[in-house]
Amino acid sequence: MGRVQKINGYLFIILFLVLVITFFTRNNIRNVDEITNETTNQPVQKEISNMEEIEFKKDGYLWQLTPLYDYEISGLVVGRMNYEIFSIDKYTSLLPVDLGLIWGSNVANKVYQDKRIKFKQDSRWCWVSWNGDAVFNLDEFSNNHLLTRDKYLSNEAKKVNRGDQITIRGKLVNIKATPLEDSGASGQNTITWKSSTIREDNGAGACEIIYVEDIEVIKKGNVLSRSLFWFSFYGLILIIICSITYFLYSTNRQVKTHS
Repeated sequence: MGRVQKINGYLFIILFLVLVITFFTRNNIRNVDEITNETTNQPVQKEISNMEEIEFKKDGYLWQLTPLYDYEISGLVVGRMNYEIFSIDKYTSLLPVDLGLIWGSNVANKVYQDKRIKFKQDSRWCWVSWNGDAVFNLDEFSNNHLLTRDKYLSNEAKKVNRGDQITIRGKLVNIKATPLEDSGASGQNTITWKSSTIREDNGAGACEIIYVEDIEVIKKGNVLSRSLFWFSFYGLILIIICSITYFLYSTNRQVKTHS
């Protein structure tokens, strides 16, 4: 059994190293080489014939969504934040994920592979910065607040990772959420968010709010790194469980032998 433990030790070291390496490479957008035709296209924004307000109650709020345009965008995910994990706001169940996207020439020319260009995302913002003469088109970059009442679409949005190429279809909407009386949200302020309707803006108010009707991953990024990450992760858990089981078995056997 000592030989088995020795093999488990070697496996643990190997899997741990794989886990550490792939933790940093699984969402590395600079490793993405194969670009789909969809992500080089511009977003499509169309007038809505029926602009009837969408109204519903959820999480202690009365939600009123004002549709502005039908909207479809395809792009490479350069920023992704799940606010159900990082926020304590009650309304995050409807707005669980923000996705930073680039498209068009930014994707076709693979400017995202330039190490001087860096993306950062936090607090419902997504930034891009660079040093020197790096070429980046700010009009082909946006932060998108994804709003959905559909559990399936919410789960699909949360599965998206940096490096994925995706298409989102839905409506650009303005949001007004009023706290209901006798609810957990009572006493809180009314939420008012307005969506951007142009791609040329930046700063506060430049984010698109998309009422998601469909979300599709066109091509996953860093597939090998992600597969190895989860393989090593679950492999380590299995080794730890086996080692604990063996330790308890050996201890119990020794006790019985000496009793």
